Amino acid sequence: MLQYFLFLNRPLSPHLTIYAPQLSSLSSIWHRLSGIFISIAFILEINFINSLLSSNLQNLISVLGLNLTYDIKKLLIIFIITVLIYHLLSGLRYLIWDLGFFLHQNFLIFFTAFIGLVFLSFIFFNLLY
Repeated sequence: MLQYFLFLNRPLSPHLTIYAPQLSSLSSIWHRLSGIFISIAFILEINFINSLLSSNLQNLISVLGLNLTYDIKKLLIIFIITVLIYHLLSGLRYLIWDLGFFLHQNFLIFFTAFIGLVFLSFIFFNLLY
């Protein structure tokens, strides 16, 4: 059988190149990536707080040795807040889908409103901070 497919120069199974990316699959991937980023940021924050509370001067100097400027710190905080908001709203969207709402063709309107809400919250927290 394998020789037959090799003779016809066809793949044995469909490959990823024939699939068009869908909004739901892309948002699922971004939801997972934002969860990973939030986990890493949380672990780094816990390590930072631990080094502050342990009063280990050498550890504190190594943690604070990043010498980030104020603008970079501000951008990093805004980015983390935006990722948190995206992850929260995306999780709420998945809960709404699990309840059976917004599973029809008008989902595109809901998804567009969702992306708009993420950007509006980004602008709000940028002005707030």
